[in-house]
Amino acid sequence: MQHKSNIPPGLIILLLTASFFPGYAQPSFKAQAVRFSEDNDFINLRGEGTDRYYTNGTRIDLLYTKSPARKFPTSLLIPLHEGSDDLYAVGINQLIFTPSDISNPQVIAGDRPYAGLLFLNHTLVSSDNVNKQKLTTEMDLGVIGPASFARETQTFIHRLIHSQKPMGWDNQVKDDIILNYQIQYEKLLISPSDKFELIGLVEADAGTLSNKIAAGLTFRVGRYNSYFSHYEKPGIPIRDGAANSYMKYQFYFYLKPVLVAFMDNSVLQGGMFTGYHSVYTIPTDSLTRYYMQFEYGIVFGIKRFGISVDEKLRTREYKGSQVVQVGNITLFIGL
Repeated sequence: MQHKSNIPPGLIILLLTASFFPGYAQPSFKAQAVRFSEDNDFINLRGEGTDRYYTNGTRIDLLYTKSPARKFPTSLLIPLHEGSDDLYAVGINQLIFTPSDISNPQVIAGDRPYAGLLFLNHTLVSSDNVNKQKLTTEMDLGVIGPASFARETQTFIHRLIHSQKPMGWDNQVKDDIILNYQIQYEKLLISPSDKFELIGLVEADAGTLSNKIAAGLTFRVGRYNSYFSHYEKPGIPIRDGAANSYMKYQFYFYLKPVLVAFMDNSVLQGGMFTGYHSVYTIPTDSLTRYYMQFEYGIVFGIKRFGISVDEKLRTREYKGSQVVQVGNITLFIGL
């Protein structure tokens, strides 16, 4: 019997829109780019889709600039300093997680539970090209559970491509609220030439979705613009007197290893308020509490268009689980 959400989808959309899209009709708002990102285990380097664990993630962002006047909830996002190069974004995300065998309608003990996420994000990327540093803060607000429409999305896509129908969504984690805050700081460590650089990063997440800290590195090799001046949007000239070095064409390889230590994860354990009502979740004592994530890929940019293709690997998050491997394609379109 299909589980029905007690949260009206229309109310969810109304609340999220009212909370995350304040004042965008103001003259100070200027759209800069659209970014579309797709994670899927069918586009990994192995060329095989497993529908195991993290099976799909879709994110769409609108990137924009605005005047210094900041109202709630934008005021919760943190700029580096008064003269920093600030780029905002609002977006929508849907993430889908399944166990190893989606043909089995029963709970598979020791495997990952079915879980879906649907949330809006509000982001500020604050850059300092002089001191080669960047601060990114993000707020996420949405739902985990049947109200995320993950079941409907995966069922529709699998019907469209004539793939195995997912049979176990009746066992997914219960509806709950996502309210999370993320902060990440990045700093250039070394750059022996204009073709190679090493960037350090530290980050932390806190809220109802996950609580974790992480540290890692980003290597870039090739032809690229400054990472610390509107890197997210192709076609924005570099500020701080470096406009003459701006490159209309970019092509480079990057590698990003990150070590993550986490306290809890609602995707595995169920939501903060309703997790104990879920049919099946991963026991707390089975969590590994840390994992390594490796991301590597290539980026190509030409004027106001950019595309990146990469691979993401994640070591096990709980006892008995396997390595997660998904591919990603991201498109940047300047407006």
